[in-house]
Amino acid sequence: MSENVGSDGFLEEALKRIGEAISNSLKREAEKPTFGVYRPSLISACILRQWFIYKKGLAISEEKAGIFKIGELFHNFLENALKTSQIEVLAVEVPIQILLPLQPAPLWINGKADALIRVKGEGEKYVAEFKSIRRLPEQPLRHHVEQLHFYLAALNCQAGFIIYLEKSALRHSVFPVKFEQAVFNALIDRAQRLHKALIDNEKPEPDAQSWECRFCEFKNECKKEAGQAHDRKPCRHCFAKVVAD
Repeated sequence: MSENVGSDGFLEEALKRIGEAISNSLKREAEKPTFGVYRPSLISACILRQWFIYKKGLAISEEKAGIFKIGELFHNFLENALKTSQIEVLAVEVPIQILLPLQPAPLWINGKADALIRVKGEGEKYVAEFKSIRRLPEQPLRHHVEQLHFYLAALNCQAGFIIYLEKSALRHSVFPVKFEQAVFNALIDRAQRLHKALIDNEKPEPDAQSWECRFCEFKNECKKEAGQAHDRKPCRHCFAKVVAD
């Protein structure tokens, strides 16, 4: 009997240590980005949410950290998958910087493209952006297309690919995207509006898509009433042109 009690104690201790190990591996420091340095992955988000992130910081929950970790694992899988094909992976996690020398403070857009690739034997280079997703979309999501535009501009590529990998069964979809100057210009204007709002310490009007509000960390501080999201409408003509046939 005493041996069983001892075994149970060791079992409970092991269980506790395993849980701690997993939780510790998912812990992330609260993020508070630097004014003047903006991320391609965030600029398309609700401009008021971005303002709050820069002013207050953003605590990363264990659940969200887990989602990020799943994304990292899927990225590694896709990188390795491409390397076994006729695709030449020229670089991964490619750093990019775009500088706008504004006054009184410059504006930087810093990020990392997932991969720079080309078909073996050909000269044209493409940016590949990997996305893990719950359900495969019928077309690339607008904020992903916009994020890719920063990488295309910085790396001087005329086209790229958004590769979606479904989390449940690893089904995939690949969408080619062409660079469109009008889309890029609109994103730069958006970054400048956020930059000015932060420098002037003035809250911008929210422009979230309705789905963003459901997951927003600052929805209780947002002045909008629940369910009254004012969607930022994309230019249909521009968006239609960037998604290749």
